[in-house]
Amino acid sequence: MNKLFGQALPVLNDIEAHGFEAYFVGGCVRDYFLKREINDIDIAVSATPEEIKKIFNKTIDIGIEHGTVMVLHEKGQFEVTTFRTESTYSDSRRPDEVTFVRSLEEDLKRRDFTMNAMALSSSYQLTDLFGGRIDLSNREIRTVGIPDERFNEDALRMLRAVRFVSQLDFSIEHHTFEAIKKNAHTLTKVAQERITAEFEKLLAGPAMQKALQYAVTADILSYIPDLITKNIVMLLKELKWQSLQPEERLALIICIGEYQDIFVLLKKWRMSNKVIQKQKLLADLLQLRKNRMFNRVDLYHYGIEAVKSAERITAVWNREYFNSEHLDNLYQSMVIKTRSDLAFRGSHLIKWTGKGGGPWVKECTEIIEQLILSGQLQNNMSDIKKWVETTWLQR
Repeated sequence: MNKLFGQALPVLNDIEAHGFEAYFVGGCVRDYFLKREINDIDIAVSATPEEIKKIFNKTIDIGIEHGTVMVLHEKGQFEVTTFRTESTYSDSRRPDEVTFVRSLEEDLKRRDFTMNAMALSSSYQLTDLFGGRIDLSNREIRTVGIPDERFNEDALRMLRAVRFVSQLDFSIEHHTFEAIKKNAHTLTKVAQERITAEFEKLLAGPAMQKALQYAVTADILSYIPDLITKNIVMLLKELKWQSLQPEERLALIICIGEYQDIFVLLKKWRMSNKVIQKQKLLADLLQLRKNRMFNRVDLYHYGIEAVKSAERITAVWNREYFNSEHLDNLYQSMVIKTRSDLAFRGSHLIKWTGKGGGPWVKECTEIIEQLILSGQLQNNMSDIKKWVETTWLQR
């Protein structure tokens, strides 16, 4: 028994004890049969939110309009959602109306893919009305029911299919893929934040290139912001990018695409300022690395992890083996690794020179840092004071 299932089992038992049906559903059931790590548990029930709130002492309304409440149990916190059906999706984003029902079948048939439309009871009996287990065995992504209907309900499902290719290394069933090609244009109706969330998960998958090839073939790239191109996907097939972390994979894609204004590029994707700043840093380091090897000053200013990331990306791009030993040894040999390691502060410079504060303090500090890192100056107060008085003041 999976640990999370075991923790959530008392919740199912309590609901069943009050005469309602309760099941584990969705991705946790899929991952259970794939023997993948399960991080989240979803519970679907025949009870309404109000009925659930009467069963448990502590609950939080986290999406009650869609039938979801959080049950605060001694074993943990679990999302419990009422069986429901959904009306038409006039905006291809969200249902115009949600109706609570008592039927598990009605709830499962509204879901996106067969592998996500299975339910597991408290006694671990599987309800699989749409062939999810068979599709898992065949490593195939197939919609529940008619593909056009599922994608017209929520266009993001097309990108979710491609994301699952990346995560699971599955293929997309023929009729499902034909419907993606037919309906790809409706992705323009989907909020960019939702697209970006799927794309970021896609970047983290072991079959990223395979997934991106599906996106190329289905012409999905024409309906999302610029970033991935057919040429980039072809080049990725030749590179051993699998060892890269998701942020490094994004940096590699930006490098291959030779994009200049990273801020504008990623703002169109609604990526966070933190992500954008990290990508700008990696782009600067990659440009630096084109001209020379990294040195102690680079490690000091940019940090060992950022420099290692750039070196890893460079190794992939140059089709070379990545070995961090040189950088590790260089880093360990550094007398100072951050500015806090310096034996002096800006106030000392002001005292020694008799000058007021100003931009010169930063300039002087940076020169001293480089001298210490290159071994031309010892990192102690007396030597630094002497250099300031004899060299800096007499320039």
